[in-house]
Amino acid sequence: MNVRKQRWSGLHPGPYVWRELDRPGAARLWRELTEWVDWLRETYQLGSRVPGCWYRHTSVREELTALMAAHYAAYYCDCDNPELPTEEPIAWHTQWLWPTVERLVRNSDFSGCRPGLCRFTAQPQPTLDGLDDYIHADLDERDNHDLDTA
Repeated sequence: MNVRKQRWSGLHPGPYVWRELDRPGAARLWRELTEWVDWLRETYQLGSRVPGCWYRHTSVREELTALMAAHYAAYYCDCDNPELPTEEPIAWHTQWLWPTVERLVRNSDFSGCRPGLCRFTAQPQPTLDGLDDYIHADLDERDNHDLDTA
């Protein structure tokens, strides 16, 4: 059984969890995210900081999805008085938008990307050999610790 599903039984992934989406859910999110990122890039003139090949960079896609979700939370209200002023929109700019854009610039490999050309390729991120042995040793140590404190 999937460990994640065991631990979080009764909880369901939200609509922005890419790794959990089925085909229709992913198609819906692609449309929504693409439209939103087009708006974001145009409104804030982010062309060089979020290039047109953003969708090919999986970590950028995840960050922009989270930023979009935060934008919705800041700008859309499910409340009794939607006319009531709120500081959420400015908080979205100062706490989420600009820090995310700066993080994307700093952490994403856009160096090979040019208008009309993306040279990004995802690199395998293998786990070093010995993980199972390490986990077993850690668990054995915990068993010994439990005996010492009993």
